[in-house]
Amino acid sequence: MGIPNPVRYKWKFENMNINYFVRVSVAIGLAAILIIAIEVSAAADLQIRSLDWSKLQGGAAKDELAAMCSTVMEHSQNDMGKDWLEKVNETKRVGELLDFGYIDPKSTKGRRRAMEDCIRPMASLARTLALAIQTGQYRADKAGVHAAEIEKLLPLVIRSLAKDHKINGGIGNDTWGDTWQSAMWAGQLAQAAWIIWEELSSEDQKLVTNVLVHEANRFLKLEPPTSNKKSTRDTKGEENKWNTGCLLTASIMLRNHPNEHAWLEQAIVYFLNAVATPDDVKSKLMVDGKPLSERLVGYCITKDYAVGNHGAYPHPGYTSSSYLNSRGIFFCTLAGVKPPEAFLYNAAPIYRMFVDHHWSAPPCVSPGGTIYKKDGGIYWPVKKEKERAGRYYKWFSQDVMADTFGFDEKCSIKGAVWAKIHGQLMVDTFTGKPTFVKLEAYHKEAFFKNALNCYLMRALHVNKQLTPIRILSSDKTKE
Repeated sequence: MGIPNPVRYKWKFENMNINYFVRVSVAIGLAAILIIAIEVSAAADLQIRSLDWSKLQGGAAKDELAAMCSTVMEHSQNDMGKDWLEKVNETKRVGELLDFGYIDPKSTKGRRRAMEDCIRPMASLARTLALAIQTGQYRADKAGVHAAEIEKLLPLVIRSLAKDHKINGGIGNDTWGDTWQSAMWAGQLAQAAWIIWEELSSEDQKLVTNVLVHEANRFLKLEPPTSNKKSTRDTKGEENKWNTGCLLTASIMLRNHPNEHAWLEQAIVYFLNAVATPDDVKSKLMVDGKPLSERLVGYCITKDYAVGNHGAYPHPGYTSSSYLNSRGIFFCTLAGVKPPEAFLYNAAPIYRMFVDHHWSAPPCVSPGGTIYKKDGGIYWPVKKEKERAGRYYKWFSQDVMADTFGFDEKCSIKGAVWAKIHGQLMVDTFTGKPTFVKLEAYHKEAFFKNALNCYLMRALHVNKQLTPIRILSSDKTKE
């Protein structure tokens, strides 16, 4: 109801009983107080699940794959802390906050891409550094800065990133949130904050939870996008996968939140739609307590267990990015929550595609063959974006996860073998040895953060802390 025009409706104001306004004002005031009381009560009832770091106690002992992870970490964190500190010090300050979301007026990039360059790397690296320091994997002699310098600044960085989200009012002229990738950044930010939760003020904690809740709630009544027959050209798999990170983090981090179970259900829905094939759409296979078909609105992966993107098919990079949520499994484990079965759904046939599926030339680029080559090289079946073959952190990560969870069972060459080959190629490149594929420095910390994640998963594996997850696929003829 709009506010009455005082001139047009003057007679009404003159003839109304003043007691009416008193009663209405009191009622409105009481309602406002009640709403505030409910919000305060909800905040007071909100519980953060603690992370049990003792599950990593003792590390990964003499595990060979963990040792390879450690070697990759040793060579990939050079100047990582130093570069991060320089970035923090160069960031524009607004009062006591850092305006990471500042977009240079001279930038030629669109706002979405410009904001991605502002927020995504800082949120991701804050999580990586916090996790590396917490788990004893940070090497000051390699990273270039003492851990104490980073620990001192992490709360400020987290506070600034959270404050700059639109739900918290922003800092400067530009805010972030409610966009294509912002849920992924919110999940990364929340995980970084969760790792150092006790070091944050109550106000900082509130800023972070505001962001996480807001971004996760966006998906509660929103169907996941699917590509169906367009999966050979423009999969939506990687988008669905990264949005599950936000939904799952909200669900497992915020115990007793009214949307806790709804977030978990949507995380499962989004992930299953990311990895579903045409054969899955009508499947009655039970996954996380429901028939698969009840959660699917379409599919994002082809019958050959690959995806296309940017008009190229098959695209090994985007296929790798469209399945597995090992960080979700990691945080579930530390929080004492059973990981969803969905998070390894179709992992076996997708991984086996890399190892054993023969791509014919033509239509693929000559000479054809399997994506994984026995010498460790990567066959890139399309002409586009060949430099992405050098993103060895992707291949190495899925190799380690295949061995850890056993979804390489039917592969001709097992994940542990590939992990050692691909890991050694990374180390050779880092140490200046000649290799046939140049590593692509896409986000400098990508190699370190993935090796770190793999090491921690191996430590949980060695300590028998990982909850067994059924390896499911509805395609029995191939699985």
